Amino acid sequence: MVEAFVTLTLTSEIQAKSPSISFINSNKGKPLLVADDYTFKLNKTTTSTKYWICTINGCAAKVHTDLNNGLLKTVGNHSPLPGKEKLEVREAREKMTHLKKHFLTLNIST
Repeated sequence: MVEAFVTLTLTSEIQAKSPSISFINSNKGKPLLVADDYTFKLNKTTTSTKYWICTINGCAAKVHTDLNNGLLKTVGNHSPLPGKEKLEVREAREKMTHLKKHFLTLNIST
C-alpha cells in the first residue's frame, strides 16, 4: 500500500514539473517546439522518438517527444534566461505570414 502511494506521489510530482509544449514554425517553415518560453529545433528522429535541442547556442537543454509530439522527458537545464520577447516576436511573425498568405489567396480568387 505504501509503494502505491509513493509511486502516485512521484508520478504527480513529475507531471507537475513537466512543461506544457506547443509548436510554431521557424522563419524557414520548420517546426519548433515551445516549452517554458524556450524554443527547440528538431535535431534527430528515430523510429520511436524525436530529439529536440534548444535554439540558444551553447544551451544544454533538450526535449524528447514521441512521434505524435507527446512529451516524453526533458533533459538538462537552460543556461541563459528565457527569451520570452524573442518567442513573442516569432509568434507574431508567424501570424503575419499566415495572414499574408490568406490575404494573397483572397486577392487571387477575386
